[in-house]
Amino acid sequence: MKQLAFLQTIMVAAMVVGWGGVAQAESARSLVERGNSAYAAQNFEEAKRLYEEAARLEPQSPEIQYDLGNALYKLNDFAGAAAAYQQATLQGRGPELISRSEFNLGNTAFRQGEAAEGQDPEAAMQAFQESVGHFRAALDLDKGYAEAGRNLEVSKKRLQKVQQEMQRQQQAKDEGQRQQQEMAKELGEMADQQQAMAEQSREQAGQEEQAESQAMEDQAAAQQELRDKTEAMRQKMTQSQEMQEAAQDLEQAGQEQQQAQDKLQAKQPGEAAQDQEEAAAKMRQAQGRLQDKEQEKKDQEQQAGTAPKSDDQKPQGQGEQGKKEQQAAKPEEATPGQESEEKSGLEDATPMNQTAQDLLNEEKRNSIRRQSQNTTGYEPVDKDW
Repeated sequence: MKQLAFLQTIMVAAMVVGWGGVAQAESARSLVERGNSAYAAQNFEEAKRLYEEAARLEPQSPEIQYDLGNALYKLNDFAGAAAAYQQATLQGRGPELISRSEFNLGNTAFRQGEAAEGQDPEAAMQAFQESVGHFRAALDLDKGYAEAGRNLEVSKKRLQKVQQEMQRQQQAKDEGQRQQQEMAKELGEMADQQQAMAEQSREQAGQEEQAESQAMEDQAAAQQELRDKTEAMRQKMTQSQEMQEAAQDLEQAGQEQQQAQDKLQAKQPGEAAQDQEEAAAKMRQAQGRLQDKEQEKKDQEQQAGTAPKSDDQKPQGQGEQGKKEQQAAKPEEATPGQESEEKSGLEDATPMNQTAQDLLNEEKRNSIRRQSQNTTGYEPVDKDW
């Protein structure tokens, strides 16, 4: 009798544990179903909350992570959505769910690229490269995934557009630096010329009046010519924000040159020489500012070119697979259909947004399926997207 009672106790304990497991599974399923209802009603904040609660009960469920990613995507939390989709790919046990997760990772990366495009082209390029890699991964898992193929081409187009813009900006930057170097060199020559005029004015101060009169007229004319060149260069500098301080130096130099010219015309070469020397000093100061800016740019470029990127700056999927994805992102590897897509405007933001949005609406959200109350396994994801 005692042995029978003992066995009955064990059976009751086992039943309690089993029911507890079923109750927890039903709770997660119930939360997901409620989340699906909230999602369908476009209450994405509530859907996110319910999916997160379900994920706490079923932390190893790739389907819940996938649903959570969809809700976060709808809330424009693309970084959070990417983290959830990444978990779905890592935990997924079948190619279908992993392929869809890769597709949505491509969407989130594309949106992040769009957001960065105007302010940080380099970050945008990296995001579009990631987008290309994820869409390609989705295609590798599902050769017939037409939407992934279409979005892959769109991402390639946007990547190519950013690369071309970055190239244009670099060319403009190189041209600006070249012009700045030429201006600095010319300023040095003009300062030397101004200093020579100052020395000549001092020499004229001790000569006879008639010789001095003719020389003053010639020097005043030369000073006028140099002042015109100084003003022309100042106007060029005002077109660049980086040269504003140098332009102010030249403005002051022009004022000194005008005063020197007036004194030369008044046959006061000694006083004119002081103004000319001040003008030469201001011109050299402007030259120094240009040279400092040039050196500063070189230092920044050197640091940017040699500084290693931190782990959080590296694109997802690095390693051999990541390298292959980045190589696949090169514009010259685009498919033959790229030309017709470019003509139809697929590289623009609006068509791509609509494509990504529509596909997300079609994705499966009723993901938690139990084979029976006595198991915690999941059925394969249904092909109803």
